[in-house]
Amino acid sequence: MTLAGVPLSGGKMTALVTDIVSATGQLEAAILDATTADPDVLVCSKSMREKAKFLPQVLVEHYPELFWIESELRGVFEACSDAIDRKSVNPLVAKAAISIAEEYRQVIDEVRRNN
Repeated sequence: MTLAGVPLSGGKMTALVTDIVSATGQLEAAILDATTADPDVLVCSKSMREKAKFLPQVLVEHYPELFWIESELRGVFEACSDAIDRKSVNPLVAKAAISIAEEYRQVIDEVRRNN
């Protein structure tokens, strides 16, 4: 059985889940670095689904000019949560989420440096 041409069991699917989790972790770190949120208190105990709601909101509270990426950030964290829960992910969704996570991590880093 395949999902968009990629076997559901096997190395490629596992690699995609690992890649999306890694990209989302880097995005989370960028948000925490850019805000005054205490990662030990606010994030470590939260599930990825809770982070999808919380982290973009915290970022926009600190940088209102980034309001335009809030919903897409939520989508990245939700895609990661789905990948973790299912231990699989649609390859197109994974690639899009990874790309968005990387792009917005760079945006966040740039805004942080300029403030």
